[in-house]
Amino acid sequence: MNPNGSESTSVQRICPLCEANCGLTLTIEHSQVTSVRGDSDDVFSHGFICPKGVALGELHVDPTRLRNPLVRNASGNLVPATWDEAFGVVRTRLGAIMRDAGPEAVGMFLGNPNIHSLAGTFMLPAFIKALGTTQRFSASTVDQMPKQAASAMMYGTALSVAIPDIDRTDYFLVIGANPMVSNGSMMTAADFPGRLRALRKRGGRVIVIDPIRTRTAEFADEHLTIRPGSDALWLAALAHVLLIESSPTLGAAAEWIDPEQVHSVTESLAAFTPESVAAVTGIEATTTRRIAQELSQAQSAAVYGRMGTTTSGLSVNGQIVPFATVGSWLIDVVNIAIGSLDKPGGVMFPLAVAGGPSTEGTSGTGHGVSIPGRRRTRVRKLPSVLGEFPVSTLAEEIDTPDPETGEHIRAVFVVGGNPIVSTPDSGRLTKAFKSLDLFVSVDPFLTATNSLADVILPVASPLTRPHHDIAFNNLAVRDQARYSPAIFEIPDGEKDEAEVLLTLASIAVGITTGNEPTAEAMDDFVAYAVAAQAAKDSASRCHGQTAESILAAVAPRRGVDRLLDIRIRSGPYGDGCGTYSGGLTLQHLIDAPHGIDLGALKPRLPEMLRTPSGRIEFGPEVLVTALSEASVHLSQIPQTDPGSFLLIGRRQLRSNNSWMKDIPTLQGGSNLPTAMMHPDDVAAISVSDGSLLRVSSEVGSIDIPVLASDSVMQGCICIPHGWSDFNVNTLVSTSSIDPLGGTAVLSGIPVSVRAAGT
Repeated sequence: MNPNGSESTSVQRICPLCEANCGLTLTIEHSQVTSVRGDSDDVFSHGFICPKGVALGELHVDPTRLRNPLVRNASGNLVPATWDEAFGVVRTRLGAIMRDAGPEAVGMFLGNPNIHSLAGTFMLPAFIKALGTTQRFSASTVDQMPKQAASAMMYGTALSVAIPDIDRTDYFLVIGANPMVSNGSMMTAADFPGRLRALRKRGGRVIVIDPIRTRTAEFADEHLTIRPGSDALWLAALAHVLLIESSPTLGAAAEWIDPEQVHSVTESLAAFTPESVAAVTGIEATTTRRIAQELSQAQSAAVYGRMGTTTSGLSVNGQIVPFATVGSWLIDVVNIAIGSLDKPGGVMFPLAVAGGPSTEGTSGTGHGVSIPGRRRTRVRKLPSVLGEFPVSTLAEEIDTPDPETGEHIRAVFVVGGNPIVSTPDSGRLTKAFKSLDLFVSVDPFLTATNSLADVILPVASPLTRPHHDIAFNNLAVRDQARYSPAIFEIPDGEKDEAEVLLTLASIAVGITTGNEPTAEAMDDFVAYAVAAQAAKDSASRCHGQTAESILAAVAPRRGVDRLLDIRIRSGPYGDGCGTYSGGLTLQHLIDAPHGIDLGALKPRLPEMLRTPSGRIEFGPEVLVTALSEASVHLSQIPQTDPGSFLLIGRRQLRSNNSWMKDIPTLQGGSNLPTAMMHPDDVAAISVSDGSLLRVSSEVGSIDIPVLASDSVMQGCICIPHGWSDFNVNTLVSTSSIDPLGGTAVLSGIPVSVRAAGT
């Protein structure tokens, strides 16, 4: 039946809230979601659900969700406006800025919800292209960018990330990650707890390296604490044992690696003996050698790292040294050294139904990437990375005009993001945003960031739009295909995300060309471009056809469904618009509401490579050089000043970064902003459990309740991110940026701690 009717019905839905992509069953009564439970027949998640998924119905009816645009009036207040009025403000003020200063006066910040959205995947690039600006920033440079940069250098594309084959591995080494809570960030794995239990049941082992005893560490067979920021040094010692003290075979990767690169990597590892890193990392040399031996002797093994390896820095002599991209690369070096790359039970490359960068172009070769990027920021001359600039430079690019030309960013569009809460030095960024000539936010909630905006354009509920996670199926632990149609119609007065983005693109085109197309015309332009690419791409199953014939094959679909159908038909499992008998189309996914299982991950070397050499770049020169230079820190044993602690972060199961804080079922319990410290440290600073702490850094301070817990390594203070009232990024400087991945150092930062008010 129509879910907008009065009868009770059940519908399936892929959860769009995090990377796990769990399958849900929603009960709909009188056009309301009355219950949400895990879909036991889902081919990927098999009934698993987390608290965020349970809250999906509440999110749909959340009274704080904006339904209509807000525009700042002459008195400085945000007031309701019609869509025509809101777009009119954008058109007038953006036009004036672009005509006066050009497209480089416009910046964009993209939050991570965009990667979970078909509109973000397909329509946002059209808006960026229409603007013509290179001033692009995103949440990636406070998150995963070093892993993508390292993977791109090694394998050719930013989505060529080697994913642990968790369902078949026998030995799982986790460093700086908490997948029992995250369900596998940069590793899409619905029901990670169930997958780890299955690993243990078949006799496998789980080892966790982390300064905090996380939920994953509690589950593990062994938990080793490590000094925050020293992950790369320990990984180098592990690689030293495997490549220098052992006789590695490199497994399936061997024939695709230049022996000269193995030699250069080995030379750069010479100084990193387990003994040399022990004092810095806190992990004994005998333990490092034992783990190296266990990895190499396991029937199958996989090493996995996440936020702890991509956002931390080593505090040395008053400076913070970032090793994020080097550490991310070394994880792959270790996996290759134990013969795990492209091996079942090791780390493998998914093959997504809608394709991805590693399925496009010429199989086995490609253009590769340039790291560091060729473009530079205007103020500090920092390099771009994978097409964007470090978000730590956004404030200065706004508030520091060029002394000669006066150039600076004068307008900013924030799409699905909350950078005031999620990025460094929030105090300076707040002032910078207030100085803008135009600030537009595309977001359905009033946040700390868009409370400063001139125009807020809210998008309708996720349940009013279809869903298929294109990007994260390129990171999934099993190949599968699932799709969710829209459940509800868009209410009168609200707008679909795709329409909002296409209208903004139309406005930008009109400013540039003097002829503004309609949103419907922009939809056709985007569809033609996607179809033309599918026809041109030699790896496409629609290669050699015309864009017109491809569009005819997917008619009468429009919007994101039309684009997704093209991607599926031209993808590695597609029907090629009728040329591959038995191939998939979007209709096949619609007809399979619980999904289509495409099987366990399969070996993909060498066809997935997109490097110019057609080989695995085992030792990219910039990474080998950076590793060699890092050896100087082996003799600089970090010392912590009295009263100083190292700030580390933590993930909360019932929290989704900086949003969904107001959903009733997600509040309370463990989902609280607290500063966790070891009980001995709490006693040493003479505060009581639950009292307010003043935590200070070189750029700011916050007051936050303390929670004594022996799960935290002594000398550390653990604060979750995403809380506006207890904004940990107030403490984070923009000065420490990983030079290759562009990522801010968010963890391992020295802070002082005392009782608030003293």
